Amino acid sequence: MKVALIGASVGQLSICKKAKELGHEIVCFAWPENAICQKYADKFYPISILEVDCIVDICKKEAVQGVITNASDLSAYIAAAVAEKLGCPGNPVKVFEKIKNKEIVRKATSKTPNLCTINHFIYKSGGPKFLPCIVKPIDGVSKKGVSLANTEETFFQAIKYSKQELPNSDILIEEFIKGREISVESISCNGTHYVIQITDKDNTGSPHFVEIGHHQPSSLLRPIQDKIRQVIPEILKSVGFMNGASHIEMKVDGENLYLIEINPRGGGDEISNKLVELSTEYDYLKSMIEVALGTFQPEKVFNRHFAGIYFLCKQAETYSNFFKQEGQPWLVEKNIKNYILVNSKTNYDRNGYLIYKWSKKILPEEQERGSQT
Repeated sequence: MKVALIGASVGQLSICKKAKELGHEIVCFAWPENAICQKYADKFYPISILEVDCIVDICKKEAVQGVITNASDLSAYIAAAVAEKLGCPGNPVKVFEKIKNKEIVRKATSKTPNLCTINHFIYKSGGPKFLPCIVKPIDGVSKKGVSLANTEETFFQAIKYSKQELPNSDILIEEFIKGREISVESISCNGTHYVIQITDKDNTGSPHFVEIGHHQPSSLLRPIQDKIRQVIPEILKSVGFMNGASHIEMKVDGENLYLIEINPRGGGDEISNKLVELSTEYDYLKSMIEVALGTFQPEKVFNRHFAGIYFLCKQAETYSNFFKQEGQPWLVEKNIKNYILVNSKTNYDRNGYLIYKWSKKILPEEQERGSQT
């Protein structure tokens, strides 16, 4: 079958290779600069992915049967727009526009059973209505512009920081929720939603909570995981999500579940590209492609291994020697740019990563102790 691939950067490489592996013909759209997927595509059109009507016209001439992309909010939005105009499986553009706005999502999911409400408001002027609080752009991604405020002084600093990072975005003020941060990886087809995996997250803590690790399967107690698996389809239903992968970020405080945000695409940071299949042996990328082509069939998914990713940055300096290890049986992949450590303020500010797969969760402190004995 013939698929249109929206984008050609490294983030699209895994789904591009998977489509090729499955024997599909790939028609790729992207600027040629850093278009790593170009060499795998059967046809490559060097145009901006923002040229939706042009892409649609080409797809009609090429007789494209499905539109794919992954791990990028912008390319996911474009893929939805193209699929909608072509009449291919996807999500209505209005659903993406709804999900992008965290305030609209809050309202849409406010009556979801077993989901707790987070106090919030759109900032206009004046001081905080409650403390501590999270200050963030209403349509931001990858922790950009996010800060914790504990005092009135830090509140105004956080407002300034958010405006600097995304000057054209409204600012959302949320009650700070204690507890564990997780994400939930799902696949949807024609409005039926399947939870594939639950991911535990490590972050840098206050003030920006940048993600520096993801681990599967989650170590949450089974009753809490069951509760999450019940609430996710209701969340997706409430915003009208229909087809494709979703990456939903949540906070878990005891038995209470709080929605942070919905991402209408597979999780970045190699969560959807690699970790899900490493931990479950379930071919997540294949399912995304099958949904896009209308050939998806659900399968039972089981936890088979422990898998995860650690990111190197200044905040992970304590474990810098851990990232220098080679030849370990659990080591799947390592990509380190350099060891001049950056202070991470967003998920873009990191020195590299290390991916593992093993019979238990790999802990840097245990590995470093082991190397010293």
